[in-house]
Amino acid sequence: MADRYWILGTGTWDSTSTTNWSATSGGVGGASVPTAADNVYFDANSNVLATAFTVTMANSPRVCNDFTASGLDGTMTLAGTSIGLTVSGSLTFQATNFTRTYTGVTTFNATTTGKTITTNGVAFGAGITFDGVGGGWTLGSALTTTGATTTTTLTNGTLDLQSYTLSTGRFSSTNSNTRTIAFGTGQISCTGTGSVWTTSTITGLTTTGTQVVDVTSTGSIAITVNVGTTLSEANSISFNFTGGTYALSWGGSSSAVRNLNFTGYAGTVGQILIITIYGNLILSTGMSLTASTFEWRFRRTSGTQQITTNTKTLDFPVTFNGVGGTFQLQDALTMGSTRTATLTNGTLDLNGFTYTVGTAFTTATGTKNLTFNGGTLVCPAATTTAFNNAAPTNFTTTAGTGTGTISMTAATAKTFVGGGSTFNCTLNQGGAGALTVTGSNTFGNITNTYKSTGATSILFTAGTTNTFADWNASGESTRLLTIGSVTAASHTLSKASGTVSADFLSISRSTATGGAGWYAGANSTDGGNNSGWIFTAPPAPSGSNSNFLMFF
Repeated sequence: MADRYWILGTGTWDSTSTTNWSATSGGVGGASVPTAADNVYFDANSNVLATAFTVTMANSPRVCNDFTASGLDGTMTLAGTSIGLTVSGSLTFQATNFTRTYTGVTTFNATTTGKTITTNGVAFGAGITFDGVGGGWTLGSALTTTGATTTTTLTNGTLDLQSYTLSTGRFSSTNSNTRTIAFGTGQISCTGTGSVWTTSTITGLTTTGTQVVDVTSTGSIAITVNVGTTLSEANSISFNFTGGTYALSWGGSSSAVRNLNFTGYAGTVGQILIITIYGNLILSTGMSLTASTFEWRFRRTSGTQQITTNTKTLDFPVTFNGVGGTFQLQDALTMGSTRTATLTNGTLDLNGFTYTVGTAFTTATGTKNLTFNGGTLVCPAATTTAFNNAAPTNFTTTAGTGTGTISMTAATAKTFVGGGSTFNCTLNQGGAGALTVTGSNTFGNITNTYKSTGATSILFTAGTTNTFADWNASGESTRLLTIGSVTAASHTLSKASGTVSADFLSISRSTATGGAGWYAGANSTDGGNNSGWIFTAPPAPSGSNSNFLMFF
């Protein structure tokens, strides 16, 4: 290893000329052309007096160990057309009196760690490649490449951003080599067009730190992001799409990300087979989502994952499946009318908002919880599985703050498949079509908000017992609410204490029990085969004016 100093100002750095190379700073020329083991220096003695000078790389790709431009007292321009530079050690650019116009790719190929890259605000005019087995490069300042198609490529080794931003047109790391992106508290900003992020092959890839990528393109030229198919939650990366009207495509058959933020984006997002989101989701009001038969999966396994849709309809299936995670709505969420929502693992927290599903809300095998906190789950489909607790084992519900509701709103027949679970909420018959409730379940309350616009029915599976803390289901004059069984056999309704005060019911094959007084009301109809129902209004409370007598 030797040191090589540039002298005599303007000249050509090629594979043969020794005129401008010295073994010492300001020394005589004639030293050998730098090899990959030699350190090169450009300093106050590299020019004549304090004049500007140009170093033009030519002939073939240039090589060195460390590259240092420091102490320059006249402007140095590093030039060359498509001539690459390979640095086997560290690199330092001077913040002033240094410009770079050459258009070749800079390759860092160290095979040991501890190398630094400090550009001090001087941008690279072409791509950068990190390709050294066992190599490690740490940024000492922000690193920038210019051009919409310039690419920063990580092939081997560890790129450590520290607290700095790597700004590049495109970023690519798609191979099976051992490589790491250590974000620290820094981030990567992709400002280009086309395939701005490519990690389609993730074997051997590790990411650490903040793991944030900003896609800051502002135009309308299409962009593709390909993050690979099986990225783990620990390795996942957050993507912020901060502007532009471009069409965004997700490359490959599936993708996995951490946070996904579209604030400021006004383009159209195309769908892929599966997108897995481990962190927060924020959609923008100005964006469009392409309808598809694909699927979005929310998979956070700890803490709270926030979901903000900003009035956008999710016209694809949605699955919540993160063991130990919480998925919390930040505003109303609406799905396409033919799409299914599936709760497999974790807690879905409606957080006071309305979640309108498509063809069904269903549970799957796993440990799952539906928390209301005053929110409403709307099931609008006219199907036998509009609400389908298909996997009731390890399924729980939590009322939280306020009163939650599951509202079945189809205008034709629909079914609530309870699965024998406890629902700490109100079950609402909200549509003209008959509501069938299957299973022996427990409810906080039952209502029928459709009563003011037409008659409807609530039917229970014969042989089942459904238990209620409260009962507020009634009809209206000329619009009787039918309470009955699905088949020609009786069902049981239970309330432990207190009084049920209903009216304008048409009841048949119904056994009312549990300890409460079940008053159907004076305007209700006894359709037969009933037990426990009292077809009068409840007695006035003790101490009311109707029971107050005066003696003179």
